Amino acid sequence: MIKRAAITIIFISLIPAIAVGITRKGAIDYALEHSEFLKVAKSSAEVLEHEGTQASAVSRPQMNLEGGWTEMGDNAPDSPIPYLSSPTRNISAEVRLSQMIWTGGRIINGRKLDKNMHIQADLLKNSSERDIISQTRLAFDSVLYRRAALYILIDRVSQRKAELEDADDLKEAGVVTSLDVRQAKMNLNFAEDERHAGRTAYEEAVINFNLIIGKPLNQKALNPNGNLKKISKLENVLYRLDKAAAKDDLIDLKTERARTEAARLNYEITKGELFPQISVFTSGRTNGDKTDNMSESWNVGVQLNLNIFDGGLTYAKKSAAKAQMIKARENLKQTRRELISQIKTIAINIRTLSQRIQLQEEAVSLSEKNYEDARGHYRAGTITLTRFGEFNLSYAEARFNLLGLYFLQWELLTKAQALLEE
Repeated sequence: MIKRAAITIIFISLIPAIAVGITRKGAIDYALEHSEFLKVAKSSAEVLEHEGTQASAVSRPQMNLEGGWTEMGDNAPDSPIPYLSSPTRNISAEVRLSQMIWTGGRIINGRKLDKNMHIQADLLKNSSERDIISQTRLAFDSVLYRRAALYILIDRVSQRKAELEDADDLKEAGVVTSLDVRQAKMNLNFAEDERHAGRTAYEEAVINFNLIIGKPLNQKALNPNGNLKKISKLENVLYRLDKAAAKDDLIDLKTERARTEAARLNYEITKGELFPQISVFTSGRTNGDKTDNMSESWNVGVQLNLNIFDGGLTYAKKSAAKAQMIKARENLKQTRRELISQIKTIAINIRTLSQRIQLQEEAVSLSEKNYEDARGHYRAGTITLTRFGEFNLSYAEARFNLLGLYFLQWELLTKAQALLEE
């Protein structure tokens, strides 16, 4: 108990003094509010919404207003007849209203594309929040993993110090030579080096965690609370994954379907440029040299525009849009295959993890007992230091392997939650 308490005190003292503890939920809430990644994603979503408005602009009324004030003069002699004199000023104003009524399907498809782009914007916001939550969870668990690994490395330093003391005692008793003492000192140095490396990896994990959640570097760092523990009943997530996959209700599929539909609509809009455009318009104009003596005119009509030849530009745009549509369809198929593969991979790992963890927990227990027994044998002079070191290594490997399996559990859970938007 005294040994464990001493190790705990040493471990706590290694935690960065400037760090402030935070829970998993607190970290997620902080990231959703401060993450730069999320701010960029929201700006990208706004771009999509504005692009949608542009796509449907052709379906809305257009209004143009034009006005002018012109002063004029020349060197011609004035006419004796006032009404024949050259004007010295011209004031004009004109307003024109128009509405496209047929453009080869561009109006209705533009409106559909506008709606589609807003759907894509919403999906981008949701998927970005999903991604930052997933990244925060993974970074949070990475800190817990590195902290637990550092704890093991600190414990190994204590073990190596005890082994060095044992070697010194046995040398004084004449049981071993200075060779064992030097080897034990080397083992301690190696353990110290690993502890320093573990400390560095832990602090890097804390820095990365704060970077992901958007914590300013000039403020106190946030440090995840808790320990990396085993997850019970992780298999429950598989049912939800299978159900969502069967319904094609995963956000990545929704996003790709929306992109595919947008590519199709864009192709239809581009193809519509080959057809005539029919619009109705009305305009009114007033002009004169004095504001109290202006002439007025108006007109109402129907206008038809037909692009006869533009150097092949429209056909090239149509071909490019068609290629984009085909590419989008293939991306949708590929995304579906990749998601199915991800789900199967997660399922395979989850189904075997429980048994692997049970075996590794037993290995930790057995290797710890073997290490303690081996130390007794070494102190009794019945085994060599090299053989004793093998039991130390076996015990450390068992603990690191178990820690890795715990982390893998949390990693798989994070991936499953990301697919399910949980």
